[in-house]
Amino acid sequence: MKEKAILFGKFKTLIGVVSEPEPGAPAGRAAVVLSNAGLIHRIGPNRVYVKLARQLAAQGHRVLRFDLSGVGDSQPRPDHLPVEEFTIDDVKQAMDYLAAAYGDEQFLLMGHCAGAYHSFRTAAVDGRVQGVVMMNPDGGETEWIEYDRKRKLTRYYSNYYSQKSLFSKETWQRIAGGQISYRNVLKNVAQNMIWNRLTGLFFKLKQQIKQRLAPPPPAATDEKLFTMEAILRRCQAMDGIRVLLIYSEGATSLERIQISMKSALKQLSAAGKLQVQVIRGADHIFSPLESQTDLIAVIKNWTAARS
Repeated sequence: MKEKAILFGKFKTLIGVVSEPEPGAPAGRAAVVLSNAGLIHRIGPNRVYVKLARQLAAQGHRVLRFDLSGVGDSQPRPDHLPVEEFTIDDVKQAMDYLAAAYGDEQFLLMGHCAGAYHSFRTAAVDGRVQGVVMMNPDGGETEWIEYDRKRKLTRYYSNYYSQKSLFSKETWQRIAGGQISYRNVLKNVAQNMIWNRLTGLFFKLKQQIKQRLAPPPPAATDEKLFTMEAILRRCQAMDGIRVLLIYSEGATSLERIQISMKSALKQLSAAGKLQVQVIRGADHIFSPLESQTDLIAVIKNWTAARS
């Protein structure tokens, strides 16, 4: 496989790597642009972008994974545009480079976490984009962040006490010998397992009621695309765009949109505009190798269907 590092962009400050399609691979497939996952440079979390780029190149796609301005090896922009503007412009410059250097006319944009937002927000203003792959797009109000924190604590203590500690003979011997405070054990069980679980259930009920009573959202074309709710509403209003939305198992951000956008998810899926996929056994950054393999397989199947 041929790969080359490039310096590109209107200011010659953007650094990226192009993965060329394998000889004999199907021709005419859309080029792919991968945007940074937050501040992780162009290799992606756990080098997922590298693996994904090479697999997609073998499938016939030209792939550019690059660093946005001020991230990784790319220099900050001299024009000092705000981040919500320059991220879109940087992705458009990546497409411009591929169009000028190789003649590519159609594109698939992909990104993890923050990169998912950069990708969709660019697709919303650039007609060259055919589809977007959004991997674990995060975000949410403070109350959802707190809900996620309590959920993780509940899961940790539930796993610890139910699978290890409470069924261990050694643990009970240490409690009996005064080496472990049974008061702390009871406190953890009561607070971090029972109470957090109950407050989580009440929180979800509150969110469901809140959604039913909420005023109508602004017009999809007027919203700033900084939440998944706004993105899904814009997706409903866009023609010709297909979105693959990928979450790791148990992601709070998926639970959020399932509550807030339940009917929209069904409508988008029925219309063929949206596919939602959950990767079992994955964490937010796809640390387990098996989850990386599953992630790449899902994306390859989706891109094959788009081609």
